[in-house]
Amino acid sequence: MLSASIDRSQLLRGDLKGQRRDIRPPWSQSEWSFTEQCQRCDDCINICPNKIIKTGSGGFPAIDFSYNHCSFCGECVKACQHQALSFASDLTTPPWLLNVEINTTCLSRNGVVCRSCGDVCEESAISFKLETGGRSTPLLDQQSCTGCGECVSVCPSRSITITPMPQSEAA
Repeated sequence: MLSASIDRSQLLRGDLKGQRRDIRPPWSQSEWSFTEQCQRCDDCINICPNKIIKTGSGGFPAIDFSYNHCSFCGECVKACQHQALSFASDLTTPPWLLNVEINTTCLSRNGVVCRSCGDVCEESAISFKLETGGRSTPLLDQQSCTGCGECVSVCPSRSITITPMPQSEAA
């Protein structure tokens, strides 16, 4: 018996536990709606000025924060002719719901002075709590975090992961 709710694309990828999910471009519809409406035309990939939209599993667009961040310019939405991406009518709705985690390989958590992620965070969503022994524990304010991904590309230890929020939490 499956312990997690999975969507069609996860089933087809063999991800029966529902653990590997691509991050869709900002202002995407639900995963099911997105994969139904997206025609894999690559318009959003080609227009992205920061080149973070790549071809993901199944040929659908996916976000890759490895080398850059999302500036929320909206060019991907404007280029989408199939309505898989669309601005919310409610201006307070965030462009996406993502989980951000800083894992134990973080240099600062291991006594090495590093504040790269906090330095680039325009929203000041990452701060540091000084601990004994020269350690600083990074603290993430999920409410302030926009999910732009700028912290991911600057992290020298690749300790920050961003994943899509499960549909049940996003609702």
